[in-house]
Amino acid sequence: MNIKRLAENLLIAANVFILFILLFYPALHLPAWVQVTGRMHPLLLHFPIVLLLLALVLDVMMLRNAALRGYQPLISNLWLAGALTAAITAISGLFLSVEDVYSGSMLSWHKWTGLGIVWLSSLLYMLRYYKQPIFMAGSVLMLAGLAMAGHFGANLTHGTDFLLAPVTPPPQKITVPIEQALVYDHLVKPILEQKCASCHNASKAKGQLLMETPAQLLKGGKSGLLFIAGNPAASLMLQRIHLPLEEKKHMPPKNKTQLEPDEIAILQHWIRSGADFKRKVTELPAEDSLYLLALQKLAPAEADDAYAFAAADENVIKKLNNNYRVIYPVARHSPALVVNFYNKTQYSSKALEELLALKTQIVELHLQKMPVQDADLSIIKQFENLRRLNLDFTAITGAALKELNALPRLRSLAVSGTRVTAAHLQPLAASKSLKEIYCWNTGITGQDWQQLAAIKHIRFEKGYVDDGSDSLRLNPPIIENEEMIFNHRMGLVLRHPIRGTEIRYTLDGSEVDSLHSPIFKDSLQIDSSFTIKARAYKPGWYGSEPVKMRFMKTTYLPDSAVLLQPANERYVAQGAKSLSDRQTGNFELASGKWLGFRYNNMELLMLFKQPVKMKAVTLNTMRNTRSYIFPPQLVEIWGGPQPDKLQLLKKVIPAQPGKKDGGAFIDITCRFPEQEINCLKIVAVPVPKLPQWHEGKGKKAWVFVDEILLN
Repeated sequence: MNIKRLAENLLIAANVFILFILLFYPALHLPAWVQVTGRMHPLLLHFPIVLLLLALVLDVMMLRNAALRGYQPLISNLWLAGALTAAITAISGLFLSVEDVYSGSMLSWHKWTGLGIVWLSSLLYMLRYYKQPIFMAGSVLMLAGLAMAGHFGANLTHGTDFLLAPVTPPPQKITVPIEQALVYDHLVKPILEQKCASCHNASKAKGQLLMETPAQLLKGGKSGLLFIAGNPAASLMLQRIHLPLEEKKHMPPKNKTQLEPDEIAILQHWIRSGADFKRKVTELPAEDSLYLLALQKLAPAEADDAYAFAAADENVIKKLNNNYRVIYPVARHSPALVVNFYNKTQYSSKALEELLALKTQIVELHLQKMPVQDADLSIIKQFENLRRLNLDFTAITGAALKELNALPRLRSLAVSGTRVTAAHLQPLAASKSLKEIYCWNTGITGQDWQQLAAIKHIRFEKGYVDDGSDSLRLNPPIIENEEMIFNHRMGLVLRHPIRGTEIRYTLDGSEVDSLHSPIFKDSLQIDSSFTIKARAYKPGWYGSEPVKMRFMKTTYLPDSAVLLQPANERYVAQGAKSLSDRQTGNFELASGKWLGFRYNNMELLMLFKQPVKMKAVTLNTMRNTRSYIFPPQLVEIWGGPQPDKLQLLKKVIPAQPGKKDGGAFIDITCRFPEQEINCLKIVAVPVPKLPQWHEGKGKKAWVFVDEILLN
C-alpha cells in the first residue's frame, strides 16, 4: 500500500472517529495522556490552514492556466494533507473541549465551523474536479469557514475584545453623584465588565464561569464559588488575581489588561464587607476604605483631559517604579501618569523630588497615609499638570496648603484625616481650577462648614456625619485567625474596625441573637472543633451580616500514610500526606489541596509507630453539586494492630444533598468506642449514580477530601 492510499484511509478513519466522538461526547472520560493530545490543538491548527489555503490557491491558478496542470499531483497531495491535518486538529480540539475549560455559544460556533472545514475539505479532495461551479462554491465556503473558525477560536483564547482593543477608546468615567451611587453597580460591576467579561460571558464562559449578572457571580463556575462573602482571603477570585503574573491561573491572563491596585482594593473591600449587590455608597462608614475609594472613582469627569504634553521616556518611568512607588498611565496610550505611594517607611522628600523628572506628565498623585510634611508641598506645587492630589491621613498641618494655588490645573484635593482647619482651606478659594476638597474627619466644626459653603466654586465633601437621623449597616466582624486546624487549644480573636462595636457569636454555626448570644471579649480559648458565626452590633446602626468560619481540632498525626487506590490524575494534591498536613482547601478544585476520587474508592491506610487511643475520625469533604461533587455514599473506619488484622470500627452513610443545596464544606465524623490501634484504614465510596434531578443524572459523582482529623 503506497503512502497516498494510506493517507486516504486515515482520512476516512479520522472522519469516522469524529462521528464516534460526537455520538458519545457527553459520556467521554479521557485519561491524562489523551488530554495532552487535546492541549496540542493550538499548535496543530496552523498546519491545515496553511495547507488548505495553498492547495486552494494553486487549484484556482491551475484552472485559469492550463500550463500548470503538471502540478496536479502536488495539488492533490496538498488537499489530502490539508484535509487529514484538519481532521487530526478537530479531534484534538474535541478532546480539549471535554476538559470544560471553555463553554458557551462561542465554543459551539468554533467547534462546528471547524468540523465543517474537515468535512468540506474531505469532499473537495474527492469531488473538486466533478464540476467547476461546485469547486468554486466549495472554495468560497472553505475560505469563509477558515475565517470564521479562526475568529471564534481567537475570541475563545484571547477574549472578544482582543482584536479591536488597541483602537477602542477607554470607558467613560462614571459620573453618578455619590449620594445615588451603589457599591456594586458603580464600583464593582465596571471593573468586572472591563477586565473579566470578555472571557466570562454567555458566548465564551471560560471555566463555565459567567460574570455578567449578580446571579451568575453567586453561582460560580467549574472551579467552585467565585467568592465567599466576608472572607476575601478564601475567595477564589482574589486568589487568582494575586497569583504571580507568570502563573497560568493568574487572572486576568498576562496578555490582558491587568487590574490596577485601586481596582483590586475595591473588589477586596467589597467582598470583605459582605458582597452586597444593593448597598449604597452612602451607607458605608465615612472612614471605610471602600467609601474613600468611591469618592475618588465617582468624581465628576474632567472637562479638558485632552493632554497636550508628550509622553515621558519609558526608561525613566521604569527606573522610578519600585516596591513602594508605582507609576502607570491613566489609560491605554495616554501620556498622563498616575503615581501611588504604598510603603510609608520608604517615603521621604527625596522620593518625591525624584518624580520631578516626570513633573509634566503626572496628573494624579496619591500620598494617602504617607508621612507627608508641610514642607513637601513646595515640591508638589512644581507638578504643573497635576489634576488630583490625595493627602488623606498624612502629617500635614494645613499651614502650607496655600502653596497649592500655584497648580493651575488642580481640581481635586483630599485632606481627610489631617489637622487642617477651615482657616487653612479658605486661602484655596483663590484657585481658579479647584473644584472639590475632601475634608471629613478633620478639625472643621459645624460653623466652619457654613463659612466654607460661601466658597461657591469649590465643593467641600465632609463625608457622612452621624447626627442620629440615619442608621447604617455595620461591616461584618473580622476573624484574625489564619490557621483553620489546631492541635490542642486555640485562641479565637475577633475584631471590628469601628470603635464601640459589640460582637456577638455562636460556636455551633447557629444564628446569632442580638440579645442572648454571648458577647466576644478580648479572646476565647477553645479546645474542640467548632464553627464560629459572628455579627457586629452598635446602637444607632443596623447589625452586620454574619461572618462564618470553621476551625477543626486534630489530636494525632500518623507516622506514615499510603493511598491503597490512587486519586484521579487531575486531583492528586501531594498524595496521602495532603490528608494530614493541617491545610484545608477552598472552593478552588485545582488548588493542590484536594484529593478527588470518582472511579476509585478513597482507601487510606495510616500507620502509627506507637499505639494511639482512637475514638473518632472526621473526613473534611466538599459539596459542590454543580461540579458533580457529592458526599461519599458510604464511609467505613477500620482499625487494628497491623494492616492484616483490622476490624470494622464504624460505618456511616452520609446524608446526600438536594437540588437546592449549594456549595459547602462537609465534616463527616465517625465516632466509635475508644480503641488502641497502630493501624487505621479509612474507606470513602463515591455515589455511583447522580440523582434524577441532577444534570448529570446516572453518572458517577466525585468525592473530594482535603484533611483527615483524628480524635
